[in-house]
Amino acid sequence: MDEKLTIYPAAALFNGREAYFNSQIGEGLEKRGYDTNFPQRDGFEFGNLAEALEDYLNPDQIGSAVQNVIYFLDMGVFVPKSDVILGNLDESLDEGVVVELSYAKMMDKFTIGFRTDVRAPYGSSEDNLKGMHFFPAYQCNEFISHYMPSKTPGEREQQMESLIEKIDQTIEEADITPKKELPDYVISNPNVNSILEGAELLFQGISDIHSREGLGEIASRYLDYEIELGKISPKIR
Repeated sequence: MDEKLTIYPAAALFNGREAYFNSQIGEGLEKRGYDTNFPQRDGFEFGNLAEALEDYLNPDQIGSAVQNVIYFLDMGVFVPKSDVILGNLDESLDEGVVVELSYAKMMDKFTIGFRTDVRAPYGSSEDNLKGMHFFPAYQCNEFISHYMPSKTPGEREQQMESLIEKIDQTIEEADITPKKELPDYVISNPNVNSILEGAELLFQGISDIHSREGLGEIASRYLDYEIELGKISPKIR
């Protein structure tokens, strides 16, 4: 690989089981020479971000600020700056993953969905999509089904390595070229453009978004541009 591809692993990350599985995926891909924009390491967790912003914002501002900051970081920085979006499509489908895959495809990114789940709520485990809802799957350029019974620690390691191998092979066969910039037709889309502009307002030039100084600057910018940033969210009635 002459130039490293960057992968964004899109997955639920709300409990220890999910976080552990995600970390195995991320570490496995990085060992194979990929860079990753890894949300649970490089992004923000809801509770931690809310606590960090308490020093800078009024209580009634924190909820909206947390939602905006996470949304603009994931959708306006991580996805645009990644070459491959890898979506975990196990049940129950995570709404954030579905949206990220959809926008990634709109941004002309290469999207891969993978599924290890034996549940088939929308069909049969014998069909081409293993019984998952076809709408999210259709946001993927490639779909990987991987059975992981993991009855022993040895099997677990073998099956995880096999999944990483399938992902790696899928990417290699796609012959993806790292893209420095989004295509003009993507940037000109008003929906995409509003996300990119909001991310720039919040994060441009901040070297460490997790430092106290970085969080303070993000909070300050949120206050300065609260109206502009709030346009991305729905009107509440």
